[in-house]
Amino acid sequence: MQATVEQSTYLLALAEPVLTQLDDSHRALEPVPGAKTAGWLVGHLAISGDFARRLCRRPPLCPAAWRNAFAPGTQPSLEAGDYPPMVALKTTFFAVYRDLWDAALAAAPDVLAAANPYAPARTAFPSVHDFVAYLMTAHLAYHLGQLTGWRAAAGLGRIHRPDSLAA
Repeated sequence: MQATVEQSTYLLALAEPVLTQLDDSHRALEPVPGAKTAGWLVGHLAISGDFARRLCRRPPLCPAAWRNAFAPGTQPSLEAGDYPPMVALKTTFFAVYRDLWDAALAAAPDVLAAANPYAPARTAFPSVHDFVAYLMTAHLAYHLGQLTGWRAAAGLGRIHRPDSLAA
């Protein structure tokens, strides 16, 4: 799990410049038809990371109402008022993932060895360990990629990666 935490730490460093300019005007913006909104993407990542924390036996950080708005299969709203303020989404997102690292490392072996309770993903990720590792890395990276594309489509410009060789 240590390597997974290190990968997730790296991804969160990449998330900083992706999310930094986002404000309330971006919550329900659909820059191209069919794109997820920034509010939905940040909220979805927050509740997904929080689900991983709960699998590691931590109490939730996200409000329960967020699950209905941002769970897998939900559709983004084009009404900004349907989302929490962007500052709350971003603050919670970062708090969730920073605590998830500790939660995953501290989780008891029997907790991590348990069957993944999320049935739609159980075939690919049979154990809690497998699913938590996925949520901390590939899932996070996938949606950060969507946010990067969203930024470009919304005209927010290129981001500068913290590990970039460009000066």
